[in-house]
This record gives sequence, structure tokens and C-alpha cells, in this order.
Amino acid sequence: MRRPYAILVLWWLLVAPPATAQTRATAVPTVGEALASLRDVWGELAMRRPEGPTYEFFRNLLPPLRYVNCSFRHYPIALAAPLGRAKARLVSNGSGVNLPSGLRLKHWREYPLGVTLHVGRDDEAFGRDLSRLDGPVYDRGYLPIVQTRYRVGPSAVAQEAFVPADGPLADGATVLVRLSLADGNLPVHVALALDAAPEVTPRGPLWAGGDGRWLLWLGRGWESDGAAKRVGAELRPNEPLLFAVSSIPAEPPSGELDDGTYRRLRSDCETAWQGWLSRCLDLEVPEERINRAWKATLVGNLMMASGDRMNYSAGNVYERLYEAESGDALRSLLLYGLTEQAKAMADPLLRYEQKGLGFHDAAFRLQLLGHLYWLTRDAQFVRSRRDLWRPSVDLILAGRGGEFGLLPKENYCGDVHTQVYSLNSNANCWRGLRDVPAVLRDMNGPGEAEEASKLSAAAGEFRQAILAAVAKSERRDVTPWFIPVALFGAEQPYQKLTDTMLGSYWDLMIPYVLGSGVLDEPRRDAALAYLQTRGGLCIGMVRFHQHSGLFANEDAVDDLYTLRYAQTLLRRDDPGDAERVLVSFYGKLAQGLTPDTFVGGEGTGLVPLGGDGRAMYLPPNSAGNGFFLTVLRELLVQEEDRDADGAPDALRLLFATPRQWLGDGKTIRLEGAPTAFGPISVVARSHLSAGRVTVDVTPPPREIAAMRLRVRLPAGWKAIGALANGSVLQLGPRSTLELPRSRKRVRVEVSVARE
Repeated sequence: MRRPYAILVLWWLLVAPPATAQTRATAVPTVGEALASLRDVWGELAMRRPEGPTYEFFRNLLPPLRYVNCSFRHYPIALAAPLGRAKARLVSNGSGVNLPSGLRLKHWREYPLGVTLHVGRDDEAFGRDLSRLDGPVYDRGYLPIVQTRYRVGPSAVAQEAFVPADGPLADGATVLVRLSLADGNLPVHVALALDAAPEVTPRGPLWAGGDGRWLLWLGRGWESDGAAKRVGAELRPNEPLLFAVSSIPAEPPSGELDDGTYRRLRSDCETAWQGWLSRCLDLEVPEERINRAWKATLVGNLMMASGDRMNYSAGNVYERLYEAESGDALRSLLLYGLTEQAKAMADPLLRYEQKGLGFHDAAFRLQLLGHLYWLTRDAQFVRSRRDLWRPSVDLILAGRGGEFGLLPKENYCGDVHTQVYSLNSNANCWRGLRDVPAVLRDMNGPGEAEEASKLSAAAGEFRQAILAAVAKSERRDVTPWFIPVALFGAEQPYQKLTDTMLGSYWDLMIPYVLGSGVLDEPRRDAALAYLQTRGGLCIGMVRFHQHSGLFANEDAVDDLYTLRYAQTLLRRDDPGDAERVLVSFYGKLAQGLTPDTFVGGEGTGLVPLGGDGRAMYLPPNSAGNGFFLTVLRELLVQEEDRDADGAPDALRLLFATPRQWLGDGKTIRLEGAPTAFGPISVVARSHLSAGRVTVDVTPPPREIAAMRLRVRLPAGWKAIGALANGSVLQLGPRSTLELPRSRKRVRVEVSVARE
């Protein structure tokens, strides 16, 4: 397999004309070249462009995400009421509702009734021919009211589908579907083929199972076409056809399914979701796709959530909790202002345990507790959950010991059950143990300061033991240094991370180690460099290769595990780090989410299938959405813990925004954003043609040691001076400004000029 590629490379080196500096900088590597490289060649090319990484650069590198490993083939859109316990499956090309997977392995939820939509006299499945399909898209670009259009001869059939947000139909995750002629005057024959277990029988407009509870509700115009479990109708201009599919057997609905009923339920659904979004921060950036994406992914997570459980996915075997991954999704709700809902979802994660990963789970329980506290300052919440979080502290304290002063061996990760001295578990348990004392000191209740002092001392000793173990385990005879996850020689350096399954899992786990902050700077930088130069990244996202034939997890990215890699770069803030984070951010937006419905999976295939799409593994994914949401927020606002004691003490503003966001006439608006110091608002307006950029900052209400602002201008522009409320500010490196300490609004006026 490798020999023809080697011959091609040799021919190119001997025969091809030498590349100029310009062609070297602009030539876009092929998929094969990107996968073969040890570096993120696409990401690095984007960073070299004058405008830096952009969505436009990444979107055309690969065909869109489209396929899953099911008989229905096209990715499902999980629909539900907010926090609804029942979930529906709408196949994204419009071909059906709640269709069976056709797999013997129970990877996907199976429903009592699946409905396939057929159109035209040829009886083809709706959406079969992609060249005649428009969509799917969300209403307004983000509301879970899904719209598709399919051309049938001279006419076009428009389909719209949603699950009501409240009431009995919402409880059953009932998908309401409206069909209409969007173009052309010729009628189109449509039919519904029913796949039911157990059998369903018609009872007027309702089709019910043997227990009499309904699964299919038909509007006017449908008739049996003589086939078993099949109905048909003629779709005519201005005469829409309606049907509804319940995801669970339900009591019969009252009334008639007509256009008035549909429009009322649709309006109520729209109002309900807009109500949820109105509770969030107010965020608008100069790229409308991003404005749609953050709302759609937030709504997606609220649909994946089930009551107080922030599930990892919906409609498949991942419709369950995982401590770290579900915690990341929950944190994104906090960051976007859904504070009370996030607190309501904390208890299941504070109780959660997975066999073989007790220390890993304890670590992320404590980190979640700290994050909840700093964004709410709700001491009563922390105290009232003491019986949930204190056992994690005790587990860590009691677990340490032995020759190395570390925790005992546990599973390498959830999928690799080899027992190892885990740097991930030790590093993140240290982080949890370090974070709890900071919370206790800030709460300052009876006995809490004394408890904090003891835990801080234990955390300090623990970190020294971890760093000593790393020193015994690291490999400095390779470049970059290799920092193993499995300590004491149990893991050897990898030439290319994705060449083996274990190397791929190192790729997933080392970001957790980086995110803990346990490593000193040289080792942190070595681990980052190993990811960047040993095939660990593609389009800024963590790569993965299962080496098991698992669909969409070969030659893939598992982008949700990129979060802490990006956060480590943001925290380090070396020159170029912001651009690397923007590669991850735009890579996720362009190639880790579907184009207009913003659905992602756990595994995201990089190799095109048939040239028109790529595969996903078990979409949707709440942690992947959380990655996108969290990075977007931290491009704009980051908390700093400058003395590394676990308590945030400063804020960075606009430190990693795309440079094009401050193009002439553009505005960045962030209002009411939760921070560890209370809500903050930042509104930046660019007037490059007039030689200035203005930034209005409404500081948070709590005491803060420092706020710094960075003005990242488009290529060819530079900042030459700044005022804050009329007083001169010192312009620091990379156009960074130290803002005056104030509880009132600060207007920053930055003078700019062409370079």
C-alpha cells in the first residue's frame, strides 16, 4: 500500500519543477497527503495566509458530513422537547421518521413504528438523489424545525418537521410533518410505508398498536393504497398533507390534525425555543454562520438532555452519562447563561461512577463542582451537596500511597481496560484536589478555611509526586520529549500516533493531562509539540484511528477531545497560539458539524465516501457541541488564575478573536456573559476607515485583580495608541491593553493605522 506512494514522491522530487515560495505557501494538500503527514498541513497552511484561519478556507477541503452506519444511511437529526425524556429520529435527507437501523448490534435506538416517505410515480424515497435535494436546514438557521425540499419531475415537494415543545405530543417525542408543493403546479403522488413492531392497524385517522395506543396520526387526504401498512395521497398546490409519528405508544390525541393545529403547535414550539435562548447571554459576531451555530448547538444539547441528565448523545447507545464528556456539555450551558438548568443537572454527574475509572470520575466530579461554584458563587449549593462531592476527596486522599505516592492503577481509559499508573487520573485528581480548597476559602464558612489549608497541603505534595513520576517515565531521547499517559515504562513513544490504536488513545487522553495544568512549562510544551508533530491533529482537531474496522472511527478525528488542547494554547498565549486555536474552532465548524443543522458525532471521518459526503459515528454529540461553544466563548472572554491557586483572579477580553471580526464597519457584541466575577459585557466596533476601534466594557460586579483587552486587527493594520475614558493607556505587545479597575463602563478608543 505504501510503495506506489513512495514512487510518486520520488518522481516528484526528481522530475517535478521546483516550487516557488508562493506555490509552497498556497498549494492545498490532498486528503491522502494530509492523512500521511505527521503535521496538520491544512491547519498550518491556513495559519500562513494573511487573513489567518477562516471558515471559507476549511469548508471546501472535504465533502460535508452526511452518512452513518445504518440502513437509513443519512445522519439522523435527534428531535425532542427541551429536556424531553423521549427522543425522535428524523432522517436528515427527509426519507423517514424513526426508521430502523437494520443492524444486529444495538448501537441505535429502535422505535415501535418507522415511517418512510416515498414520492412520485416511480415511488422513490424522498431525498434519494442528492442532486435534487435542498437541505436540511433549520428554521431561522437554528430552531429545530427542519426543512427540506426535493424536486420530483417539474415540481418540488417541501417537507417541514418538528417535535412540539410542550404537552402530550412533546412527551411522546411526536414528529409532526407537513408536506407541500414548493414549486410547480403538477400534483405529486406521495406514500407512507410503515415499518412496525408490533403490527399497527388503522382506526380512523390513527394507526394504533395492539394495546390501542396510537403511533401514527394522519391528516386529511391520506388513503390506503391497497398495500399492507401503506397509505398514499396526491399532493396538490395549496393543499398540504400532514402526518405525525409518535416515538412511544401514546393515548389518542384530541381534535383533527389540520393545518391550523400544525401552525399553532409550530408557533408554540418556536416561542418555547426562543424563550430558552432569551435566557442566554447575548452574543453576535460578524459571521452569521457562527451566530446560527452557537444557538443550534446549544438547542441541540437541550434536546439531548433528558430531565436532569446531560446525556452524551440521543437515539443510540450513547444516550447516557459520561463524567468528563457530559461535564463539558454541562459547562457550556453555564458559560452561556443557563445557570439554574446547569445546577439542576449537576447531581447525576456528582453521583456518576463508571467501573474501572473511579479516580478519573472523582477528578472530574470535583472539577465540575469548582466550575459550578465560580460561575454561580452559590455556596449553599456546594454545602448542600457535600455528601456527593466529599467522598471524591476522601477517595483521592485515601488512594494515594505506595512507592510513588500516586493513586493505584486503573484503566487506561474507558475503551482500554489495561490497568496502568495513569497520568490522566493522577493529574486530574490533583487538579480536583487543588480546586476544592479555593472554593472553600472563598465560601469562608465555619471550618472551611482550616479544611482548605489541609487539602492545599495534600495537593502540593501530590503534584510533587506526580512530577517525580513523570521525570522517571518521560522519554527525552526522542524529539519532542514523550510524556506517557501510562507511567513507569508501560507506554513507549509513537512514531505516528494514529498508526496504532493505543497511540490514538494517547492522542485522546493527553489533552486531559494538559488541561489539568499539572505539568511544568517545558513538559507542557513538549506534550503540545508531540501532538502537533506526530500526527495528532488534523484541521486543528485531535485525530483518531480505532484500528478495529469501526465505522467512521478509522482515519478520523474525535474532535470533542480537542477542547483542553485549545484551552491549553489559550492559557499559554504564546505568539501564534490564537491562530492555532482558530484552526481548531473553524475546523470544527467547517468539518466537524453538518453545514446547516450543526450536528456532529463522536467520530468524524476524514475520508470522503463516494465523493459526496463523509461518515460520522453515533451523532449527535453533546460534548462536541460543548467544545464548539466553550472555545467560542473563550475567544472572547477567558478567566485567568495567575497564581495557579485554583481561584480565578483576572479576565482576558478578545484575546483570540479572528482578525477579520474587526474589519471596517464590523461589530462584536457580547452582553451578559457569565464569568467568575459576575456578568460582563464587551462591545467592539471597528471604524478602520476613520482610524479607530472602540470597545465598550461593562465590568463584572465582583472585585477583580486585572482585566486585559487585546485588539486583533486585520492584516495590514496596527494599533498606534489607546485611551480609556479619555486617559492614555500603555499599548503592550500584540496590542494588549491593561484596563483601569472600575465598576463602571469603560470606553476604550484605539487609534489604528495601516502598516
